[in-house]
Amino acid sequence: MKNIFCIRHGLAFHNIKAMEIGSDAYLMEECFDAPLVEKGIQQAKDLGNQWKGLNAVQIVFVSPLTRTLQTCQEIFQAHPGVKIIAHDQVKEYPQGLQICNKRREKLELEKQFPGIDFSGLDSESDEMWRDDRLEEIEELRERIEQFKTMLQGLAETNIAIVSHSAYLNQFLYGTLGDESNPLKHCHPYQLEME
Repeated sequence: MKNIFCIRHGLAFHNIKAMEIGSDAYLMEECFDAPLVEKGIQQAKDLGNQWKGLNAVQIVFVSPLTRTLQTCQEIFQAHPGVKIIAHDQVKEYPQGLQICNKRREKLELEKQFPGIDFSGLDSESDEMWRDDRLEEIEELRERIEQFKTMLQGLAETNIAIVSHSAYLNQFLYGTLGDESNPLKHCHPYQLEME
């Protein structure tokens, strides 16, 4: 049995822009790999200070986008022994066109987040993100199934995933969810996997 704790990143710049102008914000160059805003940093710090299950976590997988890496860093800074691995399979959906979901170069991320293991990235540059089309839902389902299979093979039983709303909704509930009932920022949703 695996206990999977799924955590959406803190409030980020592209979330604020989307509240102002709608989903066109996701295409704007200024939203490239959108970082957390001050409130998002505080949300992550608060979860790190208040989450009673934090010390049970044995390993963390994090999306290699800046907002999730920042969230992860803030949550787990008081738990320095936990292994944190950036993994392309837990990036936001959809990959492609939406510049907010494109990651930086691996070397740049390694310099900015030295406490995180980036060996789980598929390539130096973001080859999953495409500028000619959006990822299809079947492609997302496939990468989630591949990731779940990998999780099943781990010795660790208490696993955290720091990722994104659409990805985690699909991972947890088999649906993308909607804007009227989004996953909360920096809240641990638990899933038991046989």
